Amino acid sequence: MSAQKHSGASGLEILYEPDWTQTHSHRVGTRGRDARFIGLTHGGDEKVQELEGIAEETLGELRSKVKKGELVTVRDIMQRQIDFHLEKPDVHPKFWRYVLHTTEGFIKQDQPWPINQKKKAEAEKKAKEKEQKERKLKEEEKKNQQKQGDSTQGRQDEKKDQEDEAQKDERKTKRSVEEESLLQCLQYEQKYRSSIRQNDGKGRSPHYNEDLPQQIDEADQFSPDSWIPRSDKLIRLTGKHPLNAEVNLTTLFDAGFTTPSPVHYVRNHGAVPHLLWENHKVEITAGKTLTLDMEELTNRFTSINIPVFIACDGNRRKELNMIRKTRAFNYTAAAGGCAYWKGVLLRDVLLEADIQSLMEKASHKRYWVNYEGADELSEGKYASCTPLEYVMDPTNDVMLAYEMNDHPIPPDHGYPLRLILPGWVGARSVKWLAKVWVTDYENNSHYFIYDNRQLPSFVTDPSSDIAQIMYHHPSTQCSTQMLNSVIVRPSQGEQIKLVDVKKGKIYKIEGFAYSGNGNEVARVEISLNGGIDWLYCVRKFPEAPIRHGRKFWTWLHWHIDLDISKLIRAQSIMVRAVDEHRNTQPPKPIWNIEGMMNNCWYEVKPEIIENPDDEEAYLLFRHPVDAGNGMDGWMKPSTEEKIEEVKRKASSPEKQFTRLEIEKHHTEDDCWIVVDGNVYDATSVLGWHPGGKGPIMAHAGAVHMDTTDEFMSIHDDYAQSKLKDCIIGKVTEKAMDYMKRIAQQKDEDNSQTGKGNSNAALNEHKWTQAKLIKTKRLSDDTQQYSFALPPPAKKLGLETGQHIQVGFHFEDRLVVRPYTPVRPVLDDEEDGTFDLVVKTYFPDQDQPGGTISNILDCLREGEEIEIKGPSGGIRYKGHGHLAVDDKEYAFDNISLILGGSGVTPGYQIIARILKDKEDKTRLKVIDANKSENDILMRKELTEFSESSKGQFEIAHVLSHPSDEWKGLSGFVNEDIIKQHAFEPSDKNAVLLCGPPTMIQKAVLPVLKDWGYDEDRNLFGF
Repeated sequence: MSAQKHSGASGLEILYEPDWTQTHSHRVGTRGRDARFIGLTHGGDEKVQELEGIAEETLGELRSKVKKGELVTVRDIMQRQIDFHLEKPDVHPKFWRYVLHTTEGFIKQDQPWPINQKKKAEAEKKAKEKEQKERKLKEEEKKNQQKQGDSTQGRQDEKKDQEDEAQKDERKTKRSVEEESLLQCLQYEQKYRSSIRQNDGKGRSPHYNEDLPQQIDEADQFSPDSWIPRSDKLIRLTGKHPLNAEVNLTTLFDAGFTTPSPVHYVRNHGAVPHLLWENHKVEITAGKTLTLDMEELTNRFTSINIPVFIACDGNRRKELNMIRKTRAFNYTAAAGGCAYWKGVLLRDVLLEADIQSLMEKASHKRYWVNYEGADELSEGKYASCTPLEYVMDPTNDVMLAYEMNDHPIPPDHGYPLRLILPGWVGARSVKWLAKVWVTDYENNSHYFIYDNRQLPSFVTDPSSDIAQIMYHHPSTQCSTQMLNSVIVRPSQGEQIKLVDVKKGKIYKIEGFAYSGNGNEVARVEISLNGGIDWLYCVRKFPEAPIRHGRKFWTWLHWHIDLDISKLIRAQSIMVRAVDEHRNTQPPKPIWNIEGMMNNCWYEVKPEIIENPDDEEAYLLFRHPVDAGNGMDGWMKPSTEEKIEEVKRKASSPEKQFTRLEIEKHHTEDDCWIVVDGNVYDATSVLGWHPGGKGPIMAHAGAVHMDTTDEFMSIHDDYAQSKLKDCIIGKVTEKAMDYMKRIAQQKDEDNSQTGKGNSNAALNEHKWTQAKLIKTKRLSDDTQQYSFALPPPAKKLGLETGQHIQVGFHFEDRLVVRPYTPVRPVLDDEEDGTFDLVVKTYFPDQDQPGGTISNILDCLREGEEIEIKGPSGGIRYKGHGHLAVDDKEYAFDNISLILGGSGVTPGYQIIARILKDKEDKTRLKVIDANKSENDILMRKELTEFSESSKGQFEIAHVLSHPSDEWKGLSGFVNEDIIKQHAFEPSDKNAVLLCGPPTMIQKAVLPVLKDWGYDEDRNLFGF
């Protein structure tokens, strides 16, 4: 997996790299925060003509395939795939998104379109040249080694390697007497254990009409989960994808006894499958096989609706990670929730599937009920199992649930069908349930064996022989939930002024507790002196918590009122619970390699601090850990972890890479990422990464801190060591300063979340649905689309010069293109709608056509797209005033050099200036296209030119004009630019937007040589 060799930046490149903290964000060719390259149009919706070099015979064969319909276009999918959620909205979660069950990559790159053959030939040629170059370098290196006598050293190194391997083998095979005895015992017990043979609720959730998230977070836009609205309150623990999240402890507790679904913890192993109520089926195999669709399942069997507390077996893992790094991520104590679940008893369904006949045939056998989800994961399907006798006991309420809090289950929680195993760890309540079957042996799938196990503390190497036996050993299974209790208040970081601590004032210490298997939490106690003395706490249960006379499936809340002065004298605040069988929690955490089932006493520590702001003394409370990647709890990383961190930072090579260089490497064929200031070539990782390509590609070519935060939070020592193999250098100092500035801006943006204009639809960090209400055909291949904003929004929220991101959901990501609305331009045009003018690049015999333009052309009235924005830091304020980021410039004259679809942002500025009779700013426009039919907004631009009285001049340049064309022909060049643009001066600016080759190769060099300055008067949209 070692990285390819890269030369790094030269001394001059490092010296002349711009100071990114001082310049603006609209330098042409740089990557913007929305992953768009500034000043350049997206090539994904433009027509590519170059087919030279393809053999005529091959071309004929491929075109024949197209004619026979063997190659699929996005239009084919749009026209054949039904949008069910518009027809039956009641069986879908609110704000459901339509997803095309294909990928843009398959349609455009993976199929043998004629246009792809040239790309393939060029790629093969480059690969061959690269291979030859590398072979030549290796040969030269070998010769040099021979001259310098390195061959002897090589033999010594080889011998040393052989000795090291021999020592490893010896360590592996040579075990102590105790280890050998243990291994034999475990092997015997495993065989023996596996050979043993034996044989009401109609409630209503208080959140039945709860507010559900409407918008898509930008963190999900380039992942397969791009269609799922999620709450801002969720704290992501494994980066952008897959989602594993919890809320703050106080948010969970304050939501009450019934947890709203948006703040319920989420544990996903991969992408959420986009399943539909209308065609989802569950297969049940017992004495016979039943295949039930959702309507059959819900209509044929009686349902129950009960509150069930579910907690991840990784709850409180972050405390264990402070002791020593486990193999998993940092849940605090908030990875749980108690919601109403409505469903049919699995027992009833198994009886319908003739389970009795199977049991009667071999009554001496023991059976397990197996469950499998529909999610596609790196190690196969997610599956689990439960003893059959447990499922068949009607008092255990094992159900196939189809509602959560009295509405369709949200996608993250298992829509449309989830197994619910009350009293068991959350991992056993399999989501997106697709298959149930009965066997006379336990499930042997990867995730049942390796995903939810609590190995003994002495196991530190998961690949060792003992570890492998333990993973398969029944004693390590995490099944029924463990007894646990947590302090919520005093909350993490809470402060009390010492002057306010008066004798007699009461403070309420409170928290929650839960147990497993339906056992009642019989007692909760706290200690203020390290566990010597214990104080009894008051328990409070949800309404009607008991099932079948003895089962408790919910949590409870507890509290105790104390004189606040006792908190000053307290050594700490500890809590423990006792269940109905008099079991209690251990005093200390039990570390294990998987970080599972931590249920030790929960401890909050007070300390006296002085606040520098008011110089007052405060009593500060710290929980063991705080949420996310924060390190403000009283537990700190161990010394060993700190040493490893120092070693990692000290191992980076000396080569440096500039921001612009890193941003070039953003594709699956050439993927660089930045972690902790180091640059890694992660291309080779994409093929085997356990989480798939998505989590890595979300950061490909991105120079930001997000990659570091995500990687460090979810990867163990093994992943850290594999990452070292990919290192190629580090970022330059200026690139690092840029990363810090962007991180600071992001924090500032997050602090302003929710403070925007409530009348505006656009959100810079969220995707919002916009509904198509009308289309107007302007020509054979161009339409004007009118979209309605979601209520209560009345304004789009876009300034002149800015654009929106338009997205549509594919199964692997949100496919995004930037567009600039042609209306509204002025404030009095805001009416809760907006218009886009888009040219459709239809499929033909050589290529599949433009993705988004064909989707829009196929869109039916009432269907939705996603919009996000505003994008871009350029805003025209009127009267020649142009704001770029936070700086405002004043110009008398503005030149616009535009190409193809890049005309629309320019059109907005043109319209704004010319519709304002008081604005005297002069305009010159160069608009480059292929042919007359490709000129967008031609009629409107012509009318502006004719009525402007010389204020606005436009020159159209066509590369493939017809014989009747009287205007400029060819490509934009120096002569055209100097003739049809304003010359450089402090009062003249130029704005660019067009295809990359035109802008970066032809236009930008001419403008810079002419005298335009990228920091003063040369900007890209």
